Amino acid sequence: MAAITSEQVMTLRGQTGAGIMDCKGALNESGGDIAKAVDILRKKGLAGLAKRAGRAMKEGVVVAKASPSAVSLLEINCETDFVAKNPDVSGFASALAAEMLSDASLANPAESEKAKERLQAVAMKMGENMQIRRGVVYTASANTVSNFYVHSDNRKGAIVELSFDGSMAAAKADLEALAKELGMQSVAMSPKYLKREEVPADLVDKEREIYRAKMEKDETDAQAKAAEQGKPYKAKPAEAIAKMLEGRVNKFFQESCLLEQASIRDSKLTVSQAVKNLGTKLGGNVAVTRFSCFLVGIE
Repeated sequence: MAAITSEQVMTLRGQTGAGIMDCKGALNESGGDIAKAVDILRKKGLAGLAKRAGRAMKEGVVVAKASPSAVSLLEINCETDFVAKNPDVSGFASALAAEMLSDASLANPAESEKAKERLQAVAMKMGENMQIRRGVVYTASANTVSNFYVHSDNRKGAIVELSFDGSMAAAKADLEALAKELGMQSVAMSPKYLKREEVPADLVDKEREIYRAKMEKDETDAQAKAAEQGKPYKAKPAEAIAKMLEGRVNKFFQESCLLEQASIRDSKLTVSQAVKNLGTKLGGNVAVTRFSCFLVGIE
């Protein structure tokens, strides 16, 4: 019997939605006959997801796991909330997140064929399209600490990593507490960047242009209203407009960047100030080095 080719396997997979190894086994059993292989998979209950391929996967689950040396965060997507809450799905996600801590090949599970094959088996059982949307592992170094927060609905979660240049042994508990709090901050406030230097320049330029257009429209509308009411109108000086424009851009940074957001614990402080205050308490420099925030259905 001729060897089964990868093209045959992928053709069968495209028609049935079955896993690669299941497709290969069916092709071997059918002697390479794709039509017969489809029947074999259907009889085994492994075909049928392909017809659902166009269905959106806007539901899912976020899971985090921790070991003494690493923290993982994982997002699995599916079609319905009912499946997202199924114990088989949450169990798979929990097991995979745990394995990510020790298996380097699973550091980015969305690109792991092994992980995707295992999820496919769960998807077949659930009868829905499912995907590993994304995953990340933060491995601790001598001067870093990471911690996570996952919301009670299991749809939102974040990891935050802090660095500290003092005695880690004495400071670790406080650092872990702050990292978890900032994970909660990330989930609640959805920052897209850590600091303003990370925001793409073209995005800032676009925001500035939008604000400028809005201000010009407001100015035009105010002038028209004054004329309609027969009142004198004094245009704002260019310097004032420029100052207002930069104020709007700064507000954009304050909303988009974790370090510039108001702390959810104390709104009088920015996150940056809260981090600095902990450093003062611990007798060293504390810094947020990175964060990852996964919200189901949101980029």
